[in-house]
Amino acid sequence: MRTVEYSFGGRIYHLCMNGAALFDIYEKFGSKGSVVDLIRGNGKKSFQHTCWMLAKFAEQGELVRRYQGFDHGKFPSAEYFQTMLRPLDVVQAKDTLERTIRLGFSREEEREAEEIDLGLQELEKKTEVR
Repeated sequence: MRTVEYSFGGRIYHLCMNGAALFDIYEKFGSKGSVVDLIRGNGKKSFQHTCWMLAKFAEQGELVRRYQGFDHGKFPSAEYFQTMLRPLDVVQAKDTLERTIRLGFSREEEREAEEIDLGLQELEKKTEVR
């Protein structure tokens, strides 16, 4: 599972929108409309949603990293972000959240090496129309 790095307050958070985060979003805000719409705009609700999502994605990113064997780290609360984000930090946070959401909805496909049937290739060469 891939994460998006978000640097804030001298720490790097690994943000992840996985299934758990998505269904927590749906539970808290409902499932109508786009997830990104929740953080768009300049109002207080948009700011609160931004801080909540930062905390949720940081939590899930930390849990993913723990599962992958990394050392346990702390994850911040929404209240931390509400208190510490400066106005210009909010713009960067929203951009990072949008990247995290896009990544969460994208597919992770590992392409397997294509098997090559050497016998079939030889037969096709022999029966090739000239």
